[in-house]
Amino acid sequence: MTAFVKEDFAWDGMYLMYRGRHSESVNMEVAHPNCHPSWIGKPKPAFIARFKYGSKPWKSWVNCLMDNYTVEGYLQACQESSPLEAVQAKGYKGRGRYKRMAA
Repeated sequence: MTAFVKEDFAWDGMYLMYRGRHSESVNMEVAHPNCHPSWIGKPKPAFIARFKYGSKPWKSWVNCLMDNYTVEGYLQACQESSPLEAVQAKGYKGRGRYKRMAA
């Protein structure tokens, strides 16, 4: 299992993506053979969350992921439910309100 690395998160104003390597990652040239040459050798970014309306508390979302999930564990949890339900199960309360749960 691969731990999240904070520097590998990419935020573009609506989508939060993870650009780090993990056990399920594939390179861009495999996922998209006609990709731009600058992407060759880099992992395909993994979708983490979409912040469509209202506040966009992506930093507290990242903190919740860093404290509670591995990359593979979060991606599996998102397949079983949704990104919001996955972080709410770990103590995220919405609109940037996240308090680390006691161990």
